[in-house]
Amino acid sequence: MLALELMGIAAFSVSGALAAIEKHLDIFGVLVCSVTTALGGGIIRDVMCGNLPPVMFKEYAYLITAAAVSAVTFITARVLKKKFSDSMASIDRINNIVDAMGLGLFTVMGINTGVNVGYADNAFFVVFLGLITGVGGGVLRDAMLSVVPLIFSKRVYAVASLVGGVAYYVMFVVLSLPQLLCVVIAVLLIFTLRILASVFRWDLPKAF
Repeated sequence: MLALELMGIAAFSVSGALAAIEKHLDIFGVLVCSVTTALGGGIIRDVMCGNLPPVMFKEYAYLITAAAVSAVTFITARVLKKKFSDSMASIDRINNIVDAMGLGLFTVMGINTGVNVGYADNAFFVVFLGLITGVGGGVLRDAMLSVVPLIFSKRVYAVASLVGGVAYYVMFVVLSLPQLLCVVIAVLLIFTLRILASVFRWDLPKAF
């Protein structure tokens, strides 16, 4: 589970760093935005379920991973400045794939946290913890960058997390299937929904 969490952190850290670089933030801004994207959802989750202090303040591997990935992303963008700038369309597509993987991993990790601290019988709360872990960092990132949060305006994002979270809860908690199998299925489900939504431009209905 720790390996999966670090993979999710790395994925969201790249996403946050690229978003900050695209907005022309300096190295400190990129670092803060990246770390917030990677760890913000987990902090909200831990506060909600009384897991204090939040895990990032107890397990330094999380913060170190997020900061290191952020630094590598920034240095790469700076060294390959012209090429990086000219390739933003391709980078956005790669970022979307990385973000989708992070969303799946973080949703599952959020549900696991809720189950581990004793809320397995409260399905609504546990699934919500998965959702907020998956999307919370992205909402904070978008707020910092003064843009409408992605989950409220574009593509199937929070819905993918919600669908995968419910599937994971049913498989793992209700049916007691092997955890690794449940993780793989739920992450792939969320990832697939996000990628299909991006490819086919699935959006939720809007007033106008």
